[in-house]
Amino acid sequence: MNPGQHDEHEDGHHAWSVLPKLVALGDKERTRKLRRSLWGWLAVVVVVVTVIGVVVNWTLVDRNPEDPVENWLDSMVDGRSRQGLATFSTGFGYSGADALPNRAYRAAQGRIERWEVTDVAVNGNTAEIRAKVWWAEGQVPEGSTQGEEHTWKVAKEHRTGPFNDAWVMQDHEAATLSVRAPGVAEIAINGETERLNPRDRAAADGTGGVWDWEAMPGRFTVDLPEDSDYVLSDPVQPVTVDLNDPGPHEVIVAVEPSPKLWEEVDGQIRAEIEECMGSNSVAPEGCPSSKRWAEGNVPDAQAPESPMATPSGGGKPTPLEAPKRGAEIKDVEWELVSRPALWLVPDEDSDSPLDWKASEHRAAEAKLTYYEDGRRVEELIDFPVHVDVTSDGKAAETTVSLD
Repeated sequence: MNPGQHDEHEDGHHAWSVLPKLVALGDKERTRKLRRSLWGWLAVVVVVVTVIGVVVNWTLVDRNPEDPVENWLDSMVDGRSRQGLATFSTGFGYSGADALPNRAYRAAQGRIERWEVTDVAVNGNTAEIRAKVWWAEGQVPEGSTQGEEHTWKVAKEHRTGPFNDAWVMQDHEAATLSVRAPGVAEIAINGETERLNPRDRAAADGTGGVWDWEAMPGRFTVDLPEDSDYVLSDPVQPVTVDLNDPGPHEVIVAVEPSPKLWEEVDGQIRAEIEECMGSNSVAPEGCPSSKRWAEGNVPDAQAPESPMATPSGGGKPTPLEAPKRGAEIKDVEWELVSRPALWLVPDEDSDSPLDWKASEHRAAEAKLTYYEDGRRVEELIDFPVHVDVTSDGKAAETTVSLD
């Protein structure tokens, strides 16, 4: 190998060894530029988020002493119960979580129709706000007058963060609407259906108990939904919450079966009786049965001799002797003669006010006819109508027994 060839080889080897280093230097430079770009964008995002937060705080936080009172009064006018009750400071945030739903409050009569702030008296971190209020014609609460003036106290709360200090209402508590009910699934407040979840009870009483809501000023009517299995057994007087009325208001809901439930139960009784009357057995299971024959055409040892038999060729009916095993029974027919009108009464054997039974003041009567060894037999059979009903107002469980 000559020297020229050796030098050329060495130069090529050197070039290939330097190239990765140059590539690595280029990668590091690009990485540094990328990092600077990312940090720059991160700084922009932080600034934008901070500005947005400040703007939102500035917009939403009550800056002026009268702001919370105006929000409170506007909530009454608009029927926004949850937002109105959220203007109260509780020391642990804001109330309003247990407020009556807006749809029920919006349907309330006796809410103010308009208002006007007449004075704002600031004293350091506290202030008194005076305002006049008016109601719709015919909805002025008893003891109130149109244009009457009320005073509310507010205080400034100091909070962490820029522009977070806010004015909140003080010395003012929400009224409580308490409903004591027997465990029905739903009630209606101002015509709006409210579900009664057992987990939400303020106090339990069997399947029922007491449910509480924070209520803003207005008139509240408690009833049962129109499609309920129940109606009120005693009328519930409407509750009126005044502007300066933080006291509790309790109503008691007592129920009785509605026409809807009566019709549903009566329909099930009719269906059970029709099924029994369609039987071709003298002793169908779960139904009235012959006084002479048990299931499977087995003679009843206690059979009375009162049923009458008419010969197949006609003639005068004659009393029957005791039934004999092996007799031919055919052409069985059942016919309902009468049954007592349905009358649902409380089940005295149950602790639940939602359990009912049919009054058994009178037995039902059916006519059974059949041929026994060629003789036409007719029996009149009295039978009970046992009915047990349980309903939470939305769904009923009914058991009918005819034997």
